[in-house]
Amino acid sequence: MALEGYLEDLGIRDILQILSLSKKSGTLSLKCQNSKGLISFLNGQVVRASSDVFPETLGQLLRRGKVVTEDLVDEALKCQRNEDPHRPLGQILVDKFNVSSIEIEKIVAAQIEHIIFSFFSWTTGSFTFQLGEMQSFGSAQLNPLDFMLERGLSPQRLVVKGQKTIESGDSNKIDNELIERELDERKTQSGLDRLRGMLAELEHYEFGGGIVLLILRYASEIMSRAIIFDVRGSQLVGVGQSGLADTSFSADDIVRRMHFHVDSGSLFAQVIQEKIALRSSLKNTAAEESLKKALHGVPEEVFLGPLVSDGKVVALLYGDSGSAGQAIQDTKAFEVFLSQAGLAMEQALRGSGEVL
Repeated sequence: MALEGYLEDLGIRDILQILSLSKKSGTLSLKCQNSKGLISFLNGQVVRASSDVFPETLGQLLRRGKVVTEDLVDEALKCQRNEDPHRPLGQILVDKFNVSSIEIEKIVAAQIEHIIFSFFSWTTGSFTFQLGEMQSFGSAQLNPLDFMLERGLSPQRLVVKGQKTIESGDSNKIDNELIERELDERKTQSGLDRLRGMLAELEHYEFGGGIVLLILRYASEIMSRAIIFDVRGSQLVGVGQSGLADTSFSADDIVRRMHFHVDSGSLFAQVIQEKIALRSSLKNTAAEESLKKALHGVPEEVFLGPLVSDGKVVALLYGDSGSAGQAIQDTKAFEVFLSQAGLAMEQALRGSGEVL
């Protein structure tokens, strides 16, 4: 499944945020006028990047950084040509010539940053993100750096550092402590940054695996357990979960067996009728007692949020803190996301006739 679009509609910074939050693996292809670029992601981290604007090879970069000599690069390239299957040049330099992998990582990471920061100026063009495992190197032509970072670079950090580099005009003038402070501040901004990122991803929900999966992934960041129920008249039917565990059955099996009748005086009925989210204790109706039994008990406070489409509650999200003893985080931003997810689902239903 691919994510495609135009840079005029979704900028590279937003794309990086989306891929970081969704923890996807794959390759982002960029085109701008006569230039092309690639960024490879592994679990949401940037591990490779290339651009025809920066054609330097790994050997050239390492020589310029005085990590290796020209003769050493020539020897490593000769070994590479004689090897089958192909191995990256960086790996050969480390394994056969005792070049420091840490020094290579530093050089490659700096070049990746340089390449990605240049993409920030691309305000027109197109992009395609193809999900999947990393392509094998095959040859140095696939990626001039012929090297993949082991740990990867944080897209969130690249966005912050790239913006400050553009503002200052020199990455060497950037205060790393200032970047870390800003990243820490973003993490503590009452979920607003998380909400912005998730809303951006919601615009391309099919890329994230569907609206249900996006909701559950967001829920997993603020509560220990979450279940989405499909509302079918007076019935609740489990369709998805996050954080559930059982010694006898898989979590998905537990959810599939959940089929409750909504009693008129239940907390479920209140959320469905009033179309509002609630944080409260479950009552003692048959449906709520059945849920408590299926979950082997629930905390004193639980969360219930409606997913509204075409003026009706079509799905219900249940969440709690499980047995961890930690309170559910602030859900205000999450409630905003649920309202937007309902609108996105409504548009999807009208466009395709499919559920979720």
